[in-house]
Amino acid sequence: MGTVARSSAARCLLALVVGTLVPASPAASQEPLTITREFMLPSPGWGVANAIIEVQDGGFAALGYIDRGDSTGTDAFLVRFDAAGDTLWTRAYGGEGEEYGWDLVEAADGGFFIVGYIEAPSEGREDVLVMRVTASGEPVWQRTFGEAGRDRAWSATASGSGGIAIAAESENVDLGERDAYVLLIEGGGELAWGTRVDAPGDQRVYSITRTLDGAFVVTGTSGVDPESTRDAYVVKVDSDGQVVWERSFGDPAPDDVGHGVVALEGGDVLVSGYGATRSGGGTDIYLIRLAPNGDLRWWQHDGTPADDRVMMSAPTDDGYVSIGFSWTSSDTDIAVWESDADGSVHAHTVFPRPGSNRGVMVLVAGSGQYLVAGTVGRTRSRPGDFAVLTLER
Repeated sequence: MGTVARSSAARCLLALVVGTLVPASPAASQEPLTITREFMLPSPGWGVANAIIEVQDGGFAALGYIDRGDSTGTDAFLVRFDAAGDTLWTRAYGGEGEEYGWDLVEAADGGFFIVGYIEAPSEGREDVLVMRVTASGEPVWQRTFGEAGRDRAWSATASGSGGIAIAAESENVDLGERDAYVLLIEGGGELAWGTRVDAPGDQRVYSITRTLDGAFVVTGTSGVDPESTRDAYVVKVDSDGQVVWERSFGDPAPDDVGHGVVALEGGDVLVSGYGATRSGGGTDIYLIRLAPNGDLRWWQHDGTPADDRVMMSAPTDDGYVSIGFSWTSSDTDIAVWESDADGSVHAHTVFPRPGSNRGVMVLVAGSGQYLVAGTVGRTRSRPGDFAVLTLER
């Protein structure tokens, strides 16, 4: 593994880190992916890059959060890269509360919507956080949405009308359960509508996408209560927030999770996740393709004898690429799965490095590169670092 210097928080770092190609089904014969560029932001506290997007000028933007150990605690953190991957600027957003950035949507004018949640420990609550910033990262407005318990937003997508739709969850303080809901926020920060999409029991939603018909699909998990086993959960709502259909995938005993969803050509959606219902050992990755009406087209799974998890996927020219992590000994390593158009995995590449490492989101750039957002280097004595990796073959 190449040695990586860490002299500047705003410096892109070159490395030559070769991934380990783990045999998939069928066995892979292609060369493994290589990490050709890294951006890492070491900090005294926890750091994670949760989202990365390609922007209008051909560059990139990554969002997550860091704890710099100062009076502001954990702050949402945004990095802007040019098309070559060099850092243009970085910006932290935070005040007296704890601000967590989870997803990023580019606005029509080149600015950004930032989505996540803000924590107020003294009040025992969290609220959904939505921010609008300019193309240079300057704040325009900030809104919060929530009730008495803990409300968190994990994912957002462009609404098609200048705003964003958000996948979120709310804690029911009286029942001790979580309810899943979708918010539609207009371009100026006003709430257009909010709708609960939860079935009876405890639901969480981690990802949202806008489909070709202007509706929204969210995915997450569903259980009888917070302590019960869980099924992968998928819900479609129309542009007015009305539930169109709900689907669950899994058996009663093991846990199954839908963690990412992306719209495909023709109106289908691809759900990514993990679970043990269909497993060759440990936790396997899931790729589930659904028709516009929610019917199952196929459900593929793949994994090693240890645990493997996929967080998000993205379409490629001939199939899909999925990002997550695989357990190797006592730690986790960032892992990439490449699959055919029918979801059959043909390559599983693991990137070994010290500590616990996780990939959270993958982007297929116009150049064909894979850009990965995640966290690297977590150990018992130190938290992980905010990381963006460029992968090429």
